[in-house]
Amino acid sequence: MEKTLQDIQVKFDDPIPIFRDNTSAINISKNLVMHSKMKHILIKYHFIRKKVIEKNTKLEYIGTKEQIADIFAKPLRHEAFEYLCQKL
Repeated sequence: MEKTLQDIQVKFDDPIPIFRDNTSAINISKNLVMHSKMKHILIKYHFIRKKVIEKNTKLEYIGTKEQIADIFAKPLRHEAFEYLCQKL
């Protein structure tokens, strides 16, 4: 995301927010200590964690029903689709 913004010459000084509905993922990204429970996670997935530590991005909680990206990724009931259309 950071590179794409640079490519289209958009200046973004603040950390880039990534909205997640998974509080465990957010907590893992903020915890500097590697736990035995995390050893199953592949190294390449620690990229986001590194970006959070470097303060280039931040993970923020957003409720499942508020995930606007779902409109592009999941089949939704009519009510949910209309609600997310309004949020766009």
